[in-house]
Amino acid sequence: MTEPVLLVSPPAEVPRECYDTPDYPAIGIGYVAGYLQTHGIPVRVIDGKLARKSVAGAIDEIVAARPRILGLTAMTHMIVTTHRIASAVKARCPDTTVVLGGFHGSSLPERTLREFPAFDYIVVGEGEIAFLKLVNAVLAGRDPCDILGIASREGERVRVNGRGEIPDDLDDLGMPAWELFPPANMYPIMSQRGCPFGCNFCSRPYGRKLRHRSPPHVLMEIRRNYEQFGCRRMDFYDETFSVRKEYVAGLCDKIVSAGLAGEVRFWAYVHANTIDLPTAKKMKLAGFDEVGMGVESGNAKIMRKMKKGVGVADVLRASGILKQAGMKLGVYFIIGHPYETKRDVKDSIDLAARINPDSVAFGLMTPYPGSEIWELATHGEGGYRMIPSGWEDFNKQIGKALELEHLPRRAMELMQLQAYLTVYLRTFRFREMFQAAWINRKRILFILRKLLSSRSAGSAGSSSWLQGSARPQTLHT
Repeated sequence: MTEPVLLVSPPAEVPRECYDTPDYPAIGIGYVAGYLQTHGIPVRVIDGKLARKSVAGAIDEIVAARPRILGLTAMTHMIVTTHRIASAVKARCPDTTVVLGGFHGSSLPERTLREFPAFDYIVVGEGEIAFLKLVNAVLAGRDPCDILGIASREGERVRVNGRGEIPDDLDDLGMPAWELFPPANMYPIMSQRGCPFGCNFCSRPYGRKLRHRSPPHVLMEIRRNYEQFGCRRMDFYDETFSVRKEYVAGLCDKIVSAGLAGEVRFWAYVHANTIDLPTAKKMKLAGFDEVGMGVESGNAKIMRKMKKGVGVADVLRASGILKQAGMKLGVYFIIGHPYETKRDVKDSIDLAARINPDSVAFGLMTPYPGSEIWELATHGEGGYRMIPSGWEDFNKQIGKALELEHLPRRAMELMQLQAYLTVYLRTFRFREMFQAAWINRKRILFILRKLLSSRSAGSAGSSSWLQGSARPQTLHT
């Protein structure tokens, strides 16, 4: 064994969309790895998606490493595959302590430990500090159950010891340890954690309090990525990059002063109510040639209820500003808001066409644990019906987690397909349509097979699954 700690971002069992085969590394385990290293803990990383590994290949590599502590990360739709890897490793390396991190375990720690027995511990919330303390405890032969942010078992009981500590100064977390990963075309970067908005479909994993890194520290990371790793593209993974205009302006000025504008291309999420022309021009000058904006709906009633704080006029104003600044714009919509109807979805399609963005995405509502939508759906409110399926279907493009009384699942999927075709055809973006179709060809084929093979929409999910069965049902495709 060369390192006592091995961090793994599991590969998808069946790659179907671009997120399954990314050209960028996993930022979560990147930060944890970097934090461990700065505190003297040797660590190794396996990024199964970036390295294009199979599940079997990832398991064999983990077993060969025989780590004392295995850290795994999982979004909700990946939790079953991640547990399959953990189980296989446990069977062959029973002395390895398996720790789960990521959004799913953080949102449902007690249920996850009961449902997936191969996980020994779960790090709840932001993981750098809590995981470091757990590692030190395990390596010293101590029980880490008392550590803040650690969920563990005590016989038949599950103990959840709060959420992990968060530092007042994000600079203290250091930088992601990209040197431990395979080379990538793009490196993600974060300048802040937290989002002040209250969108009902978001689980707000970093909370609503906004915490920034200092601009010099962010610039240091940008320069490192550029000089050490040859990176020419960096995407900001902030939930909403443009919340504080003065911060954005200061960071952009530093990028320009450092001579990095034009050398590196940046991308970030913006919010319609937090962007103005001076800010957009600053971003464009610094190298932000493209931004994404969550619109979510084009129906005024739904927009008021989703708690994003924007209306149609705000979205049109913001999109006009971004285009005036010369930035490319991607917009994102959701089909399946509470009590949504076909007419409401058509309002979203119409607004997307009016915006005439450079790219567009229509996701299907996914009741992510920790969100208000999860609470509504699991209680049968909001016009929702949960569909008996597994965690694998908690995926906003190709999943099948829920439907609405007046918008059955098949209708949602057909309207998703109609939305893409309508926007690209109505705005005469034939080239972009074919490019998007080629990039997402695996996803499109999967959706088409699902539409052709599906029957009428299913009934409401079983209460046993909603309460947490030992083994989620599997979607047959």
